Amino acid sequence: MKFTSTLPLFLTGLLMPVAPTNGANPVLSIHGSGTTNPSKCYWHIMDQMMGGTKEPLHMTYRAVGSSTGILDFMGDDVDDNGTVAVSVPRNDFGSGDVPVPTADYNTLTSRNIEMVHLPVVLGAISLFHSVPNVPKLNLNSCLIGQIFNRVITDWTHEDIVALNPNIKEQIGSDSYPITVGRRKEGSSSTASFTKYLHLTCDTEWPIEQVGKTVDWNVETKICDGSADMTACIRDIPGTIGYIDAGHGHSEGLVEIELKNKNGKFLSSKEAGRDGIGAAAANADLPSSADMDFSNVELLNQPGDKTWPIVAMSYIYVRKDLSHIPDEADRALLLAFLEALYEPNFINPCQDLFGFTPVPQAVVDLAQEGIAMLGQASGPTFTFEYATNKVGGQLDYVISTKRRSYGEVERSNAVNDVADLTLQNFFLKSEMTDLKAKIAKLDGQVATMSTSSNSNNNNNLRSSGVFGEEFTTTNESQITAALVMASLSIVMWAVAGLYFIYRVFTKQ
Repeated sequence: MKFTSTLPLFLTGLLMPVAPTNGANPVLSIHGSGTTNPSKCYWHIMDQMMGGTKEPLHMTYRAVGSSTGILDFMGDDVDDNGTVAVSVPRNDFGSGDVPVPTADYNTLTSRNIEMVHLPVVLGAISLFHSVPNVPKLNLNSCLIGQIFNRVITDWTHEDIVALNPNIKEQIGSDSYPITVGRRKEGSSSTASFTKYLHLTCDTEWPIEQVGKTVDWNVETKICDGSADMTACIRDIPGTIGYIDAGHGHSEGLVEIELKNKNGKFLSSKEAGRDGIGAAAANADLPSSADMDFSNVELLNQPGDKTWPIVAMSYIYVRKDLSHIPDEADRALLLAFLEALYEPNFINPCQDLFGFTPVPQAVVDLAQEGIAMLGQASGPTFTFEYATNKVGGQLDYVISTKRRSYGEVERSNAVNDVADLTLQNFFLKSEMTDLKAKIAKLDGQVATMSTSSNSNNNNNLRSSGVFGEEFTTTNESQITAALVMASLSIVMWAVAGLYFIYRVFTKQ
């Protein structure tokens, strides 16, 4: 039998371009750039939109950092003499975890260029650690400042012990060195983290050490980017580092509990969506989206459950959209901005990536800003959520009912990975707790073994209940058996819950 390979045809299909632009079905496109933190959220929304329309769409977002996003948004080119050559934006929208600086905002104003800030999502910046057998670690900002400045270099320092009385017993040593992980390149996470330290403990963290880039102590370790920081914390025992909380949780890192403005120690998970959202609700925001946002402060806001280090991601858009020549592309940009505040599009960013949507008052402010953007003519995109038997099949409709098989399978894969990640997290937590209990039990056993004058100990070892003398070897064997039994119970329980979950979610 003769077989004909289909591989060339398969490769040809992969290499074929997407539907060509023509008069009937032009490819509509928008392109943004800026902060990396909410990039997965933006990409997810763009994928949903591109899969939900009849029209061919091409939407991209370049994750390059807040500073580059602002530079692209300003559009200035500077020659060797420092002369500004042009001021046409290089992106259709910019994005950053900080507002456009006052100097840049004033520059645009001096050129008669108006812009709007659209707050999109809130992200918690948190600290994580890898001190062995320490599942709960309390720190305040002054201690953190001393640790990152290498004034405190050991986890058993008396000031750390004062907030964590059992840490020496948990570690099993009177000394354990601290490794500090920090970013090198300009980072909005570094800007938020260092500003928080200065606001809450300026005696340990002066204003000179605040910014996207910092002159760090030479004894600190460079861990640039979220992936590298995760590796530093996970792979080097005793490391402390800062990272967006959602990323740290997804990697199963152990979060440090920080002291907030109300004096409560808590993790960002304990703060939850309400505690992170409270930072924006308590902040003094401008009354209009087209005003200067550079003084907006979300750090160290009051509240028992308020998380102290919160960054707000913004979209930057010019009011005059004439730099986007095609009216249909302008309409697509407006549709994307609208989707950022639609629950069907923005809520998955919380479930999948750990971001918190902004409070309703901030949503209202942003939607008023979108209404300021000029689009006098051209098409208008609409959204179909519930089935619209006639209108849903019209042009320029973004429908949540229109999906592709590949997108469905990707969603299923994401859910399966999330399930496995959750199982892994719980197993790691159980292992940490069991290790702590074993260490405590071993200490009790050692005490019993050395107490030769203890009648209870003598009775236990020679009572005959076990038919022979009860030795430390017997004790170790029983401890090991208990550990294995506990692990078995935990694994079977997780497997059972996962099976029940999959059964009900497939119905």
